[in-house]
Amino acid sequence: MPANSANSTGPSAAKTDLQGLELAEDHFGPLLHPTRATQRAWTNYSVNRLETNQKYRTVIVSGEDSEEDSEEDEYGYGDEPDDVWLSNSIKACVSQLEEEMDLEAGTLLKCITILYDSTELDEEEPRSTESNVRIYSPTTPMYIDVHFKYHCRARMSEIEWFYSLGYKIQRRPPATAGDVCAIDKELGQGGLPDVHTHNGWQSICWGYYDDSNGNYGKNWRRVELGQIELYEEGVMDVHETLFGDLEKPATTDPEAMLAYRRSLVRGIRLLLAAVGLSYEVACTDDEIDVEPDRLMLEGLSDRWVGRGIRNACGIRLTRDAEKERKGAQQRREEAKGYNNGYDDSEDDEHDGSEDDESSDQEEGEDEEMDDDGF
Repeated sequence: MPANSANSTGPSAAKTDLQGLELAEDHFGPLLHPTRATQRAWTNYSVNRLETNQKYRTVIVSGEDSEEDSEEDEYGYGDEPDDVWLSNSIKACVSQLEEEMDLEAGTLLKCITILYDSTELDEEEPRSTESNVRIYSPTTPMYIDVHFKYHCRARMSEIEWFYSLGYKIQRRPPATAGDVCAIDKELGQGGLPDVHTHNGWQSICWGYYDDSNGNYGKNWRRVELGQIELYEEGVMDVHETLFGDLEKPATTDPEAMLAYRRSLVRGIRLLLAAVGLSYEVACTDDEIDVEPDRLMLEGLSDRWVGRGIRNACGIRLTRDAEKERKGAQQRREEAKGYNNGYDDSEDDEHDGSEDDESSDQEEGEDEEMDDDGF
């Protein structure tokens, strides 16, 4: 197996005379503008990444490993659609970002390791999925763990929908393999807003249809609850972990400032992409938010996740305030039952709702929501 393979994880991979940055470059290079750090930091990073890749599975698999694990690996991942959905989705989403950033194909993909994946498809649509994914920085001796839990199912008279998405930055990786069971114990066991609020975890967003107060059966309404929980310091931490320091330009240079804020947005988009979510976030008034294709992060037509991401990155579009107002009004009307046009058919999919169709036809008109939640 080539020494610089993204998945060089043989039993003796971590036992070498190389140390520090040389060790990281030997196994995972070329790195992307690696930052200065101590030899110990780069060595621990390398051992952690090598042993974690050996224990779990990377998105990019070397030819030798592909032949060995072509039918099924030790964790039971084979070639069934449920088994490969996450890997295929990550490849598509991250490859898109690599292209936008003018990076060589695989630069970011080789940094992603799937620690846990449980996906149940309803034909080609994910009914339920939960994943723990690790993004090793291509620039610093650090990594970010991303956790995503999602469920969406259309029933006779209602739709079950909920999700929670969050991340944790590890600035000083230990020289040991990752442990998904330990990660699971760190997550909150309360309601959706609680999942990513403990032990260094940071919530990105969460959402669900509220079924309390008799909101079920024939009387069901799309009562959407959710929140975007990003903030500017947090998105800067994400970017610095993944890509190193980012110098903020002078406010008198609008072009440089836009490029700076786009970079912050891409850092958050990479966290989403690592769990199979492609969200194109508008950064100028002539762009539109494009939500994920098969996973629903907003329960109505308001694209509040996209708006929340850019707002946390310091971008406020001309239309954002009006979209917040309209989104809040739509949620109030749905809660009162004014717009309950859902017919009692299991064939109605969540992405085929009247509001989602209008959002596809008029995306610049139906995009977003406020940073404080609802």
